[in-house]
Amino acid sequence: MFEFWLGIGIALVVAEAILPGLVSIFVGMGALTVAALMHYHYLDSVASQFLGWFISSIVYIFSLRMLAMKYYPTDTVVQKIDDDIAVIGRVVEVVETIPSGGTGRIAHSDSTWNAISRDSQEIQSGEEVRVIGRDNITWLVERPS
Repeated sequence: MFEFWLGIGIALVVAEAILPGLVSIFVGMGALTVAALMHYHYLDSVASQFLGWFISSIVYIFSLRMLAMKYYPTDTVVQKIDDDIAVIGRVVEVVETIPSGGTGRIAHSDSTWNAISRDSQEIQSGEEVRVIGRDNITWLVERPS
């Protein structure tokens, strides 16, 4: 059984290079801990081996993973982007006529979006309008002054 835990431990530690996330390395370290405890005859039964593996893996994951993440943070960057600020005030093209009191479509940001006229006037396809607000996913537009 010693060889089993040693093999599993080495395989999991090496697998961390392929499976990022700092989990498999600590589970592998738990298996290596069991192999070391078996070598020094602290663990004999299969039940105690699995219990030792489970406990040591949990300890490694919750202690060393947090420590490693503190000193080696991920490359993830959280950016706060407010779509309304980026679009409101822009002049965009109407691609589908906005009927009086109805919904048409405008083009911006490489896509088309539902739009309604602020003053309920009909706006023809091809005209330019200014985005002045948003109601859920429908943009509120007006003719530029």
